Amino acid sequence: MDLRQLRYFIAVAERGGFAAAASTLNVAQSALSRHVKELEHELGGKLFERGARGVSVTESGKVLLARGRWLLGTIDDIKAEVRTENREPSGTVRLGAPSSLAEILYAPFAQLFVKRFPRVRLELSEGLTEGMSDRVLRGELDLAIVTAPQPNDHLDYEVLVVEQVFLIGPPRDPLLKRGKLTRKEFDSLPSAILPLSRNPFPPTVPFSLRVDSSIPLKRIVASGLGYGLLPFSGIHEEVAAGTLSAALLPWMGADRVLALPRGRPVSRATREAVIVLKEACKDLVREGKILTVSQRRTVTDLSMRETR
Repeated sequence: MDLRQLRYFIAVAERGGFAAAASTLNVAQSALSRHVKELEHELGGKLFERGARGVSVTESGKVLLARGRWLLGTIDDIKAEVRTENREPSGTVRLGAPSSLAEILYAPFAQLFVKRFPRVRLELSEGLTEGMSDRVLRGELDLAIVTAPQPNDHLDYEVLVVEQVFLIGPPRDPLLKRGKLTRKEFDSLPSAILPLSRNPFPPTVPFSLRVDSSIPLKRIVASGLGYGLLPFSGIHEEVAAGTLSAALLPWMGADRVLALPRGRPVSRATREAVIVLKEACKDLVREGKILTVSQRRTVTDLSMRETR
């Protein structure tokens, strides 16, 4: 069986006769009849009942008709997908990320991506993990970078980077001066500033404020109202400038995870965005703006390295 025979068979079945099908396909009726007979011989039975008013599909012909339509549709889809792959990516990529990472990632990512794919429009937004996951599910985002997401049957996850997490406080805070904290010290904190989505602090630590963005969080922490938690990517500028103190929490990591919709086609432009995101993250790790769990450097270590 070849695709031409299958197309001829479907045309005869849909038009109810060889003459009408031959006219539509612009082939000789004798050639069309010969191909269908060869197909019937190969499959071992009649596909049509022939009568004075035309032809009708047999039970075995109905099976072939349903499967044949599906197969030809799939082949058309494959052709369209391959043609798309051979063209320069276009369209729009909508990406969401947490504010603490977007602050340092979006600019280098956009520079790399726009230079390589000038026909693609980028839409970059910030948000919390739960909200961005919902937006991916609703089709409002093509992909998102989320932090330690909960399992979801409708999303595919891929770890982008696992960042070190730091406790942050006001400038020259005595508790944070060593650059590293113990669990006992962490459990005994006098107050904390929490994110809206979850409470990463022990139940022994009191709080009176919740904030949904890293920028106001850092300003509130700097004023001395409580301690906060952020990866180094969200605080490296403030630590270098001395406007925040920070201490590593060795047992804690922030999983930065790519979330894409499961069971929904992902455009080539979105797939290219994933590649560029990974490249931009690697560049930030090399530059020391993202500290991964494997690096395990304290703020004191970084300060000593910068002054050498």
